[in-house]
Amino acid sequence: MPNFFLNIYKFLLGRKILGGIFLFIYAALCTIVALQINFEEDITKLIPTGDDQEILKRVLQETSFKDKIILTISAENENNEPDSLVAYANELTESFDAEFSEYIREVQGKIADREINTVYNFVYDHLPVFLNEADFDIISQKIERDSIQSEISSGYRQLMAPTGIVTKNYFFKDPLGFTGLGLNKLRELQVGENFSIYRNYLITKDRQHIIIFIDPNISAAETGKNEKFITLLDQKIAELDRKHPGIKAEYFGGVLYALANANRIKSDINKTLGIALGLLLILLLYVYRKPLVPVILFLPTLFGGLTGLAVLSIFKENVSAISLGIGAVLLGVTLDYALHILTHYRNNQNPHLLFKEISKPVLMSSITTAIAFLCLTFVNSEALLDLGIFAAVSVFFSAIFALILVPWLYNPKISLLTRETFIDRFAAIDFSKYKFLVYGILVIFVISLFFFQKVKFNEDLNNLNYQPEKIVQKEKRIEGIAGQTGKNIYLATYGRNLDEALQINNQLYTQLKELEQRDEINSFSSVGGVILSNVTQNSRIERWKEYWSVEKQDNLKTNLIETSSHYSFKPESFNQFYEQLQKDFSSIGLQEYNAAGAFYLDDFISESEDFAVVSSSVNIPETNSEKIFEKFKDQEGILVLDRKALNESFLSQLKDNFNNLIYISILAVFLILLISYRNIELSLFTILPIGITWFTALGIMAIFEIQFNVLNIIICTFIFGLGLDYSIFVTNSFLKEYETGKKDLKTYQTSILISVITTLLGMGALIFARHPALKSISIVSIIGILTAVLVSFTLQGFLFRKLVFDRIALGKKVYSFQLLKGFRKEPKTETLYNKKKVYNDYRYKSVFGKIKKAFKIQQERYLKLSSFLKEEENVAILNSKCGLLAIFLYYKFRNMEITGYEHDREDLRIARQIAKTKKPNLNFTSKLKDIKSSEVFIVHGHFDSLDELKDAISKTAKKVIFLESDSNSRWLLDLNFELEYRQNKLLVYAKMT
Repeated sequence: MPNFFLNIYKFLLGRKILGGIFLFIYAALCTIVALQINFEEDITKLIPTGDDQEILKRVLQETSFKDKIILTISAENENNEPDSLVAYANELTESFDAEFSEYIREVQGKIADREINTVYNFVYDHLPVFLNEADFDIISQKIERDSIQSEISSGYRQLMAPTGIVTKNYFFKDPLGFTGLGLNKLRELQVGENFSIYRNYLITKDRQHIIIFIDPNISAAETGKNEKFITLLDQKIAELDRKHPGIKAEYFGGVLYALANANRIKSDINKTLGIALGLLLILLLYVYRKPLVPVILFLPTLFGGLTGLAVLSIFKENVSAISLGIGAVLLGVTLDYALHILTHYRNNQNPHLLFKEISKPVLMSSITTAIAFLCLTFVNSEALLDLGIFAAVSVFFSAIFALILVPWLYNPKISLLTRETFIDRFAAIDFSKYKFLVYGILVIFVISLFFFQKVKFNEDLNNLNYQPEKIVQKEKRIEGIAGQTGKNIYLATYGRNLDEALQINNQLYTQLKELEQRDEINSFSSVGGVILSNVTQNSRIERWKEYWSVEKQDNLKTNLIETSSHYSFKPESFNQFYEQLQKDFSSIGLQEYNAAGAFYLDDFISESEDFAVVSSSVNIPETNSEKIFEKFKDQEGILVLDRKALNESFLSQLKDNFNNLIYISILAVFLILLISYRNIELSLFTILPIGITWFTALGIMAIFEIQFNVLNIIICTFIFGLGLDYSIFVTNSFLKEYETGKKDLKTYQTSILISVITTLLGMGALIFARHPALKSISIVSIIGILTAVLVSFTLQGFLFRKLVFDRIALGKKVYSFQLLKGFRKEPKTETLYNKKKVYNDYRYKSVFGKIKKAFKIQQERYLKLSSFLKEEENVAILNSKCGLLAIFLYYKFRNMEITGYEHDREDLRIARQIAKTKKPNLNFTSKLKDIKSSEVFIVHGHFDSLDELKDAISKTAKKVIFLESDSNSRWLLDLNFELEYRQNKLLVYAKMT
């Protein structure tokens, strides 16, 4: 893999225009493909899937819980007449039509005379549909002689009054006021019992407040348009307040919180991230001394993100915009790859060594992080599935582009190699040698084990909102006027069609009426008494027919004519009423309801081709909320929709899924590490700091009562990815030191420190934000990042020294699970081959797999070769393959003087590092002339410099052995050697005496 990137680098070197064209074409193609995506802003995509959840999603998608603005016009003292409130309201509503048409779709609360007449006639024409059984009991009382006398007397007085011209038609059509029973049901649609209608407006019973409901034309999320709307509305109210002394208007709606949050976030980001980005740019320029470094740093992330979008668009047409928004934040982890490459290239300008050292850890980090993101697909949420795919693809390709673009575009100055920054000096410290740090972190970790399970998950999204006290107080005042003193919840009935949903809603309405009568709920708003299923309507029409028997009609007519004659009414005055009793009524369709106006049915009913939902709003005392939830939660076709309860339900499921996700991610990452390192001990050693970091961070959060929420728990995947990067890079730095003896911890820790500083400047700066959501993200990020880097810098190095370096210094084997088998009796073959001892010298080195394979192939030849050697001989081995043959002979002949010749620099480093742990009789060199007194020469494989070899052998050699060599060895005959053994690619020559 290093050669792959090195070849790309060599190809692009000097071809910057061609490389730029390739990049432009690639970005253009990805953009074209990515533009095919349709973004969905559907919050229900976050809901975990399942049968119950699918129904809930469907209900939420079909139901439109509009975020109305409630506006009150209030008298500042009791002496104000209600007419002054009406005058204010008239001017305000007229301005809505003239100046606010762009922002307001509908105003509810002002009922025109025409609408009142239309609604009355509609109820009158379909009266039986609006009457329930209790109404027939009232009708029975109304048709008593005394009641008839009272109603006719009252009607007569109204006719004589100045308003008689208005009430005349209503009285002759319905002298006993039966229609009023039906009209009472309309109160349940919106206003409840605390309001009446005064001059076409909803007014409180004390006539001190008019209430108006504004249905905005724009969603609360469109903060730009809403800000203009609210500014204009404030200006208009201020103008009318000055014009009408003693009258004051104020309003409340979710849009106020949305604007407050948007402005708070904007302000916080400008103050914190603006400063942080400035400091970050200064830091990058200070360390790398190139003005284009910030651009180079972000290019791989940009191309990775474009690739992620393009791949996602191939598999999915519709993608959750929410998931991509979260994914864009999580892509911050990919900056790490470019930082590591920049730092290594700055400290080592050899491209060959750069790719050899950095390719594997960068790819390992990206693959493990990508796998962790892909584990989001196990969370039963469509939005998180999109997030997992997008983030995984983006992370992997960001690493690929970092390996290609950074070395190509960044050319560090020679002066940077000798110039040290304060970060370099700090990174040069081996923190694992400071025991107080090691034991301090271990103590915190042990303490955390007793607390980590106590960390809480905050399921109330309101706690993530910025809620200015001014708006909170305004909300309380207006809700008090509107009679919403308790808690508001929604009850939704659903069915395959509207009639089915209405039928269930009619049953729900009956239950709500009973609960209201028992004071278990404060009030409710429902179409259950007005909009009925066809079955219920037909049943009520039949009940009307049954009730008005011919005898009952005749008695009523007789009594009514007799009573009204005393007020000079003619017998035929109420003929229209008599006809109403005999009318053949029919059921009402939804279109007829809508045509009647003033019902605002869109607030209650929504339907699609195969699904319909009817909703009711219920105001309940806080103390009764659990009881109400329990009553309705298991009823077929009814869903309780409470914002807080829904949040708790959804987030609880997401929290449980995330708990499982952590275990799945750790297992998946461990398997990738196992494949990469091909060693269970190294894999455990690398993933152990992640586990320690996780438990320690949770313990710290629990101790300081810091809670998880839906935002910062997702950011934890970002922290998980960074911690994994740190762990992998620290592991590779110690492996490099163990394998070659070259101490490069400083370079690795420098790149990690720069990553930590950039992350803390970005995420950590938000600690100064006033918005609770931003602050919660910052706190968790700071705890996670600092814990991850401290564990990696201290415990990881400490463990590696104890298990590897310190044991080597004491002449012991490096720790491995093989040591646990030490009590077992060694097989006889071990004394012949010393396989365990040989393997142990290469354990944890990058060549371990290659060495094992080579030793299995060569062990029989090595054993045969050793039979031609003696303990007291001085042996030179040419091309010993990382010292493998030399190490084998060292264990076979403890007192033999062995010198190994290695032409390859990396092989020589590995061999010399092993030789450091042995007796002085084992040495390695890269120069053949350093071999001066060897009696036996073993030539392993092909040897290029034949003349140099002849010269060395002719001086001191008494025996020459060729192993797996394709070189011509007949020239030895000229040096007075004779062939003693030839078999199985093993040639043994001895010098004749």
